[in-house]
Amino acid sequence: MSLSLTAESHLEVGARTGSCLSVLLLEDDPLDAELIQERLEREGLSVALSRVDSGGAFTQALADHRHEIILADYNIPGFNGVTALEMARHTRPQLPFIFVSGSLGEERAIELLKLGATDYVLKDRLERLVPSVQRALRGARESAERQQAEQRLRESEERYRLAMRATRDALWDWDLKTGHITRNDGLWELFGYSAREVGFTTDWWHEVTHPEDVERVLRGLQAVFDSPEADRWEDEYRLRRKDGTYATVADRGFVVRDEHGRTIRMVGAMQDVTARRAAEAEALQRAEFAQQLIGIVSHDLRTPLGAISLSASGLVHHAGLDERNTFYARLILSSAERATRLVRDLLDFTRARLGGGIPLQRGAVELHALVRQVLREVGLNHPEREIRDHYQHAGMGLWDADRLAQVLSNLVSNALQYSPAEGPVTVSVLGEADEVLIQVHNTGDPIPAGLLARLFQPLQRGEASPDNSRRSIGLGLYIVDQIVRAHGGTVGVRTSVEEGTTFQVRLPRMPPPVPGREG
Repeated sequence: MSLSLTAESHLEVGARTGSCLSVLLLEDDPLDAELIQERLEREGLSVALSRVDSGGAFTQALADHRHEIILADYNIPGFNGVTALEMARHTRPQLPFIFVSGSLGEERAIELLKLGATDYVLKDRLERLVPSVQRALRGARESAERQQAEQRLRESEERYRLAMRATRDALWDWDLKTGHITRNDGLWELFGYSAREVGFTTDWWHEVTHPEDVERVLRGLQAVFDSPEADRWEDEYRLRRKDGTYATVADRGFVVRDEHGRTIRMVGAMQDVTARRAAEAEALQRAEFAQQLIGIVSHDLRTPLGAISLSASGLVHHAGLDERNTFYARLILSSAERATRLVRDLLDFTRARLGGGIPLQRGAVELHALVRQVLREVGLNHPEREIRDHYQHAGMGLWDADRLAQVLSNLVSNALQYSPAEGPVTVSVLGEADEVLIQVHNTGDPIPAGLLARLFQPLQRGEASPDNSRRSIGLGLYIVDQIVRAHGGTVGVRTSVEEGTTFQVRLPRMPPPVPGREG
């Protein structure tokens, strides 16, 4: 083997293929460098050796972070091993540093180890070199892994501290083997208790939890402890604040078990939900009031309105009144029917907003006959208007007849209300295989684009007429949409200057299947 090494150079020695150990060698004797190279390779190490023999070259080589280990002679002309060690520990503190020297006394060797050298090997005992290198590399790797683990732990702890500061929950960590509980500052922020007052045991919790809730909560905890498959616990109970008032808390924890399934630790969070529960109770109270109001309006208001409508209808059709009194009777009838529709829409709106949807009573309905009946009733209130109807194919289906009459009445009345007096309103019913299509068309100005996108939302109205004859609360089309949806159908609208406005209702003849139920 021959080496071509020169002073103050970084010439590579050894194979560059495969997995090579990058070695920085501080050595002024080329022959000793060759012996070190040979010893390393003879015992199976593939190395890429960079030799330097001066302080300047060593300093420059340290800046190259590719080296994995330093082998250094102790005595270098114009440069010594202690200085090299100090430079290496300052620049690359984790890099293994082994002295390979011809003469190194035991006391001096111990001193160098104290200064930070990894090991030392005498040149006449080079058989120790490879084991020393392997130990040094293994130690460096373990040290690096340990430092990485410690860094990850520090980062994790920092994230935990930040999370504890970010949340307003009271976090707790309960060691069930020792009974020791660690808590964050949330108890102070939420309930006014300092860390000193709370302590590290369960005594504080027993003292401040409402006496009526303690036993129930403990039973729930014990049930989780006794269930090996359970890993979570949660409960709500009352906890006394520092000022003596009680808060409603939602407490939840994650269970940690040992290899035998025994609970050894719980980590959890306690949240003050007093305001939320109060808001929910208030909302429930409002809902109950609304339901009571629905009952009152349904019975106590609709009954007299029905009597007014019936009486006015009797006057119009049977009393033989003169023209003036007939006009007044028709006005009473029209106003009573309008008030009845208004009450009905308000009731339906309230039911829908409470989440109950529009209730249906399905039965066999012949839609053609139902449409003719609704158009006759609407026509009585608009004798001056032309209402056309058209039917094609079968109109049978399972629907709620009263609700469909409500849909038709709203759509036709809406078409009459927002179309010119001389323009006809046309109702068409087209029977298809599994559904029917109802279309209500009127001429006149199209629906404004700004209103079109929210047409089926509640409390949306078109422009009122100067005499307020078209005034409404804007629930008609919302109710239409809700009823059609309850039937499993769809409602839409087309509108343009050329074609006028057409509302289209598609209704399946049969009820849609219930999810999760066969047949």
